[in-house]
Amino acid sequence: MVGEFWYRGERFRATIHGRTGKEELFLIYMLEDDEEGPEISLDRFEDPDNDPNQSLEECLAMLADRLMKEQAISASKPDAEFAWVQPKTGVNVHSGVQAH
Repeated sequence: MVGEFWYRGERFRATIHGRTGKEELFLIYMLEDDEEGPEISLDRFEDPDNDPNQSLEECLAMLADRLMKEQAISASKPDAEFAWVQPKTGVNVHSGVQAH
């Protein structure tokens, strides 16, 4: 699954693989004009501190906090909560049939 969310006034793109509570999470901080910024990842299956009952949203927020701290990113709205958003369509995929 690929999804985008806002957290603390900043936009992130997440790629999530695996089963609930044991996912691999890849998080990218999104810059202006849909440019990809710093990224961070977490394998919940391998993480000894993982709480499989923690919601995906809580885990992504924790990972976003970690990324912002590591990269010295100042949140534009520090009190803004996690919110999934509908991502912009970057590429339209064709049917697979190509005209020759």
